[in-house]
Amino acid sequence: MVTSQQIIERSLYVALLRVALSIGRTINPEDYLPVSTENQKRQEEDIKKLGKNYIAIYGVGNNQARGVKILPRITIELTGYYPGDVGVEQFMIGNKEENEQYALYEQPWEVKDSIFDIHLVAGNANDMRVLHQIMYTALPARGYIKPFTFSTIKEYLENPGLEKTGNLFLNIGNYYDHNDTDHGILEKVYTYNCVDGLLEQVKQDPDISPIKEIKTDLIPDGTNGISFTGNT
Repeated sequence: MVTSQQIIERSLYVALLRVALSIGRTINPEDYLPVSTENQKRQEEDIKKLGKNYIAIYGVGNNQARGVKILPRITIELTGYYPGDVGVEQFMIGNKEENEQYALYEQPWEVKDSIFDIHLVAGNANDMRVLHQIMYTALPARGYIKPFTFSTIKEYLENPGLEKTGNLFLNIGNYYDHNDTDHGILEKVYTYNCVDGLLEQVKQDPDISPIKEIKTDLIPDGTNGISFTGNT
C-alpha cells in the first residue's frame, strides 16, 4: 500500500533526479531493472562513463544501504513529523436526516508537517556549487512541487512542465555545516519542511508502484568494492 508519506518522499527524490539527469550528471536507476547480472554490468559501465561527473542521489533509506560515501552525492533524510496547521484528529460525526436517522462518517486525520534534511556532500567547492544548483532548481526555497504519482520515473520525465506545479508546499527551515575536516569532505545540510501533508493510508492505485530499490556492487578500480543503492 502506497501512503502519502511515500509519495512525499519520492516526490523530493525524483525532483532532484530529474535535474541531475537533465545536466548529464547521474543515471536513472529504473533503467537497470529488473535486477540481473546483465543490468548490473550496464549500470557499472554507465557510471564509469560519467567518471568524476557522476553524482549519486539517494532517497530515504538507511546509511548501510547507501554504502561508502562516494563523492559528490545528494541524500535525503527523513527527520520526523510535527502537527500541521490544518485539520483535526479522526473522529465519527453524524448528520440528522429527515427520517430522524443519523448518517455517520469519518473526518480525516490531522495533517502533519514532514521534515527532511537534504545533504549535499562533495570533495571540492566546484562540485558543491553543482549540488547547490541541482537542489535549488529542483526544490524551491519556498514554494510548491508536483507530487510523484506516476507508475515509473520515465513517465514523470516524459511530462514536461509538471515539475513546477503541484500542491506539496516546501520551505527551507534550517541550514548547517556538517563537514568532515579530517578527510576533506564538505557537507551542507538544508532542512526542508513539507507543510500540511495528509498522512493517512490510501488505497493502492494500480498505476502507482511501490518504491523500488536497486543494489549492485561496483568495482571502479578493480580492487575496492563499493556498494551502490538507488531508491526510487
